[in-house]
Amino acid sequence: MGEPWWPTVGIVAALLVTAPLPYFTSAWFPNWWVRQMLRISLRLVHGQTGPRRVSGHTPAEVVAQGGDTERVVILADNVLDQTVAVIILIAMTAVSGSVVPGLFFAGTMVVSGLAATLFGPLLERSARATVAARAAFATALVSSLSAARTVKLAGATRPVLAHLAGLDALRSERQRREISVQVWARSTPSLVSGLLPIGAWALYLTGGLSATATLVAVSTLGAARWFAWTTASLVSQLPSARVWTRRTVAMSGVGAYSAAVPGVDLAAGTAPTPTPAQRHPLRRLELAGFGVVHSDGTVAVRDVDLTVDRGQLVLVLGPVGSGKSSLLRALAGIAHHTGTMRWNGRPVTEPEVFLRPDQVGYVGQLPRVLSGTVADNIALGHEVDAVGAVSTAQLEHDLAGTGSGLGLLIGHKGTRLSGGQLQRLALARALARRTELLIADDVSSALDVTTELALWAALREHGVTVVGSTSKRAALVQADHVVVLLGGAVAAEGSWRELEDRWGHLAG
Repeated sequence: MGEPWWPTVGIVAALLVTAPLPYFTSAWFPNWWVRQMLRISLRLVHGQTGPRRVSGHTPAEVVAQGGDTERVVILADNVLDQTVAVIILIAMTAVSGSVVPGLFFAGTMVVSGLAATLFGPLLERSARATVAARAAFATALVSSLSAARTVKLAGATRPVLAHLAGLDALRSERQRREISVQVWARSTPSLVSGLLPIGAWALYLTGGLSATATLVAVSTLGAARWFAWTTASLVSQLPSARVWTRRTVAMSGVGAYSAAVPGVDLAAGTAPTPTPAQRHPLRRLELAGFGVVHSDGTVAVRDVDLTVDRGQLVLVLGPVGSGKSSLLRALAGIAHHTGTMRWNGRPVTEPEVFLRPDQVGYVGQLPRVLSGTVADNIALGHEVDAVGAVSTAQLEHDLAGTGSGLGLLIGHKGTRLSGGQLQRLALARALARRTELLIADDVSSALDVTTELALWAALREHGVTVVGSTSKRAALVQADHVVVLLGGAVAAEGSWRELEDRWGHLAG
């Protein structure tokens, strides 16, 4: 009769049932999966919001990257599957007393993995195309939503929707192609695993394999097919995971992009309190050979030499595209600069860190606001003198007329405020931190002459050092120094009285 085979089959069956069990328990696998997803997303956010710039990717691209996190998590899941497969191999060998069933089992996995590698170059190209298409669609969608009002007023809703539909179709098509290639790469296990029972029975009939070993080999057919599939899946996921990993490292700034951020507890929702940075009161700002280079290598500004003393109002004038905004963004540490910047005679070697909000306040052409109250937008969670900032920004009278004061709800994206009020709200937010240097990019463009004159007078009275841009005569007359930019280079500088005759056509 030979040795009994039912105990052997029972042991193998129990092993196949219980080995994957930890994956599906709430004590381990689901928590691990969610924790990895959250940590990677947190690293992306941390890399993009820290004081040092990590990459030139747009916020929409970062969001799209975070939404694709499952690529690497599925890869890790497949690695865990291979670990379970090794356990089963060892158990099969121990129970059957022969290495042959284990060799059959492992052989299907190895052959499946080798077959999947043939698709490697195609998989990497398809993954790269999918990632790029997802990022392009996300960027266009965010841009369209941000400019929804402008699109509507321009009557461009249909073209914009058509453009988004085209990008979405391209994204879907590229993702479909990637999945199709992955399916072909993973299809080899179904063919290879079919060799297992045929080979086992052939060896048994020729006397090369015992009945127990044969039963073990045949009974593990389903498991062999599954683990051969996970091997092919693992190999086919590697190219896309490499593409995703390179972008994630670039966006997060760290190789260990799934490691926890020190001091941050995701479950409790707590994070360390930022350490207050040392303030360096501004006495003099000096630029020598100062230039601005965009992330694509385009030179926006070059060879600017400028000295700004404490309390001065320095304004930049020039036509559209002359480099005014780029220069101001570099002074705020937002754009990369070349040349030398000295703060009180000391070179600024880390502008992203040194030119922080306490040191430099930046107000852009299109202020970003929250949907809360005026007080929320000014304080941003800090203890500040909101009342004094509102007064200096010449917003006090506007708020008094509403009856709500600092508690006025400004609506989504500031819909309850005029353009001029939004500009002054952004100014108040920058001034509330008692900033040493205020960078103001055309912040008086929506102000009437009376309000504008009062604003510049208030800033001068409070001794605020301002470097800004404008095209309004009322502001230029108030300036201590005017710099004319043409094509990214300084064409002239001096007082407006000295420059008006030649450059007056640039001012309105």
